[in-house]
Amino acid sequence: MPERAAPVLAVDIGGTTTRVAVVEGLSLHSRREMPTQAHDGPERLLQRLGQLISEVQPQPETVAVACTGRVHGGGVSAINTATMPGWLNIRLQATLSQTLEAPVTVINDARAATLGEWHARGAPASGNFMFVTVSTGIGSGVVLGGHLNDPPGGRDIGLGFARGLNGAPLEDGSSGSGLRAVAHATGYPNVAALMDAAEAGHLPAQAALRLPLTALADRLWDAHCLLGLHTICLGGSVGLRAFTANVVGQVLGTGMGAGGAPELQAARLGADAGLIGAAVFARQQEKGL
Repeated sequence: MPERAAPVLAVDIGGTTTRVAVVEGLSLHSRREMPTQAHDGPERLLQRLGQLISEVQPQPETVAVACTGRVHGGGVSAINTATMPGWLNIRLQATLSQTLEAPVTVINDARAATLGEWHARGAPASGNFMFVTVSTGIGSGVVLGGHLNDPPGGRDIGLGFARGLNGAPLEDGSSGSGLRAVAHATGYPNVAALMDAAEAGHLPAQAALRLPLTALADRLWDAHCLLGLHTICLGGSVGLRAFTANVVGQVLGTGMGAGGAPELQAARLGADAGLIGAAVFARQQEKGL
């Protein structure tokens, strides 16, 4: 019988919400969350995070952190400084390790979610897997031949910063934040209402969404052409909508070449993917993988 992995205290620091839970395998216990309130600055956030951790597990043995931004050597710098102001070379690993008196690992949140979703599918040793979360922003991660892609220095910054509409970053126009302006311009109070209308067959709503979602789909096709993806997994509040999957599926299907299009799947773990993936990463680091 395989040895059961020890529980890990997992933390997921996102631009909007911060979550904490004890992770065993793919199961979560004592899950708590709070608004990130990143505009209060990193010091205040880490103080509040310490309080939340004490409610979940006051003396953790192993701590796994997923955090938005570029992660290198346990430090974090924001890629989108408007979302995480003041996050420049924050020594997150060292600070938390000293505060909690426990070993800490830190991984980018989109990469953590990629590991979580990949393990939810059995972590196949072969095949190329891409996870893309389309929510407030757009984050992504790739598993190639059974290994999480992790360039030195965190040099890749994710699909959200590929070129999108009019040469701007893709997430400026195709994320939930970008689509909010589209919703307002077409008379809808929010993105959810715009999506509801499109999925109900309202042609003006479909027309308003098609251009920004096609830009997203085009970048996914580009990634497939470069990496030979077997699976693309979509998550996030926008990524999980039926109309998003419909547009992306059409683009991937029409672009099909001799090698075939990648399979399009919906995320299975929801908002917990980052917590589970962070725990997976911590266990891999312990084993030297």
